[in-house]
Amino acid sequence: MISLIKAYQQHKSEIERFIIDNVNHNDIIELDHKSLERFFQTFKSLKQLYVTNENYHQNSPSFSRDSKDTSSIGTNRTALFKTKKFNENGEYISSPYISSLTGKTIITFIKKVGNSYLVMDFGLIDLLEELGYVTHALFFTRSNKLIYGLIGYGLTLLSIILILYSFISFLFSDSSLIETTFKSIISLTLGLAVFDLGKNLLEHEVVYKDNNPHEKSDSKMFIKFLISIITALSIEALMLVLKISLTKNYDDILNAVYLISGVSLMIATLALFYKFTTNNH
Repeated sequence: MISLIKAYQQHKSEIERFIIDNVNHNDIIELDHKSLERFFQTFKSLKQLYVTNENYHQNSPSFSRDSKDTSSIGTNRTALFKTKKFNENGEYISSPYISSLTGKTIITFIKKVGNSYLVMDFGLIDLLEELGYVTHALFFTRSNKLIYGLIGYGLTLLSIILILYSFISFLFSDSSLIETTFKSIISLTLGLAVFDLGKNLLEHEVVYKDNNPHEKSDSKMFIKFLISIITALSIEALMLVLKISLTKNYDDILNAVYLISGVSLMIATLALFYKFTTNNH
């Protein structure tokens, strides 16, 4: 949704001109039902419209593309007009906001016509698609969330399997206690890394994606994932050193040195990455 808001802000003047010109070019001298319903042919992105009197009380049904709700006649719409600043032509266009009725992002256009006010709600995604600023945005967003969701929950399930395996192998293994302990710890740390990756994917790409700036969200996810990998490798290095000290097999000490050096290099790289990304933000 952040990218859609940016697209709207980038083309705001053209979008507002498109709405105002098309409304003014239609016959709105009399706000009769036939004239109001004709706006749905003019705007594919129009979701709802109605008319209020000069006291901000609704005096027409609430029209949608396929229905007409007469129960809303007489509703006090004063809250909608509070703090609104109309231009010299008696027109106002809101910023994108979440509708309390539908839960979708819309913008509201209000025009003073005689002693009445015409109120029109446009779906943001549909409006951007209607003008060609985005294409298939809703399908793309939902598809991304579905795929990332499947991957994220799949990784979470795999991490649970690894964790259960580590406990089962520890309790029912026929190997020595030391070897069983090492294998269990390796499975646990691998499960930790996999779970953290799945959690970060779900957090940044599915659950909270609409509330975070995209670039900053990506860098945070990458940093968290690297921290999980570094933590897992650090534990592996520690286990390797302990295993060497217990088994007295000092021929493998070089492997431990390589692993610790690799972890140290990753820590230094992460520190540089964090420094440069935080300076940019």
